[in-house]
Amino acid sequence: YYFDVDTSDIIDRLKRAVSVKNDVFFEENMRPDMYGPFWLCTTLIFTMAVAGNLGALMSFVPTEDNQVFTYNFSKLTVGSSVLYGYTALVPLAGWAISKWVLSSSFGLWELICVYGYSLAVYIPAAIVCVVPVEILRWAVIFGAFVVSVKFITRNVKDVVMRELDDSKSLAVLLAVAGLHFTLALFLKVYFYS
Repeated sequence: YYFDVDTSDIIDRLKRAVSVKNDVFFEENMRPDMYGPFWLCTTLIFTMAVAGNLGALMSFVPTEDNQVFTYNFSKLTVGSSVLYGYTALVPLAGWAISKWVLSSSFGLWELICVYGYSLAVYIPAAIVCVVPVEILRWAVIFGAFVVSVKFITRNVKDVVMRELDDSKSLAVLLAVAGLHFTLALFLKVYFYS
């Protein structure tokens, strides 16, 4: 059921995820899928690990103590833990909190789907970040963060704003943005420093 999508569904969902329009992700009769989020997360992990190491190689300057560049394999393992954990645990926490606080809660699979597809914009950003120019890296990761967090917030704000007053809605949306900013900061600092 959650893996019953075809190529055209995935392409349509990827376009929606990276769009700066204010369209919502789920239209009528649109089911969440786990195929896209799983493969986007996996692709991002490998892209970040390879791009981060390639960027480090491009800026590597041999010294007397360190003559040869060594690939940092921990970028792959730590990246896997953080990204899979973020993509599963943040939606799980959001779902649990919404069940407790809101009268109409979010669907768990819908939240995982939204958070998984929100990572799509970081894949091209990771490739651009190979260029060893720090200001460019910060700008690209920040731009990816803005597109990604806009995608997440436009897909959760209707439920949040319908259920909570303005100040509480703002607090929830800022918490969502704060968690996502922490992820973006981790991606930049861990993979491209």
